[in-house]
Amino acid sequence: MKGISRSGLVLGMVGAVLAVLVVVAIVLALQPPEQFDPGTPEATVQNYLQAVIDGDQSEVALLMTPELLERCGADLIQLRYSPDSFRAVILGTDALGDRTVVNVEITQGSGPGLFGDSWSFEETLVVEQDGAEWLIAQTPWPIYCGEG
Repeated sequence: MKGISRSGLVLGMVGAVLAVLVVVAIVLALQPPEQFDPGTPEATVQNYLQAVIDGDQSEVALLMTPELLERCGADLIQLRYSPDSFRAVILGTDALGDRTVVNVEITQGSGPGLFGDSWSFEETLVVEQDGAEWLIAQTPWPIYCGEG
């Protein structure tokens, strides 16, 4: 019986490492998103992004300030967003009195499988405190409120 050649051993180790990386990637992808404390700017942004993905226009409208909703017009809100995959990570917040700027990294993709095309970009959402809750105060990505 011949011993295992050095190249066979190296290929086996590389294969094992790749298998572990694939398993780790799958486990990380299947983890539920972090849930932010209700009543925080981050929770409002999280709920807003979930409503956008769900195509829930009434929930999106509930998360907007009355001024923004009036400016956009309820019937002008158009949810045109439907990627094959979507992930958002809150990068940070900047408090500005009764407003908070929430910086988000959006990763979206298209195409099937592990190696489908994906790209990331940053978006800024502005939320404003209205009593005990935080609401979206400026036309937020990816909603087009009668802007063309």
